[in-house]
Amino acid sequence: MCVFTCTAQHGAINKGQLDWYAWVPNAPCTMRMPPPTTKEDVTMDTVMGSLPDVQKACLQMAITWHLGRRQPDMVPLGHHKEKYFSDSKAEAVLKQFQTDLENLEREITARNEQLDLTYEYLKPSHIENSVTI
Repeated sequence: MCVFTCTAQHGAINKGQLDWYAWVPNAPCTMRMPPPTTKEDVTMDTVMGSLPDVQKACLQMAITWHLGRRQPDMVPLGHHKEKYFSDSKAEAVLKQFQTDLENLEREITARNEQLDLTYEYLKPSHIENSVTI
């Protein structure tokens, strides 16, 4: 559960943030007016008056871009910069895990070829070996 949370789950949530937050009305970082209490109170003026100003919207996008981008020191899931395992059984498990990830990568790539809008966030090569910021 710990490995899943720090790798695939984090990647699924983190990597798509900019795609969602880049359109500020999807999830504004601040609201400048209280929410309306009835639908009749909603006008284009109230919507525009509620959304963050340009400076706050740009800040939201910059933070989201930095948090969701591929980090310079990113290590893909199942790989390590150093050799952590020397036991042959552990090395065999790691090798099988890497093979499984390669197969999954090919499956996802094949599925994406059939889609107009591809889903890249959970490709093993795009998932970090751990959470890095």
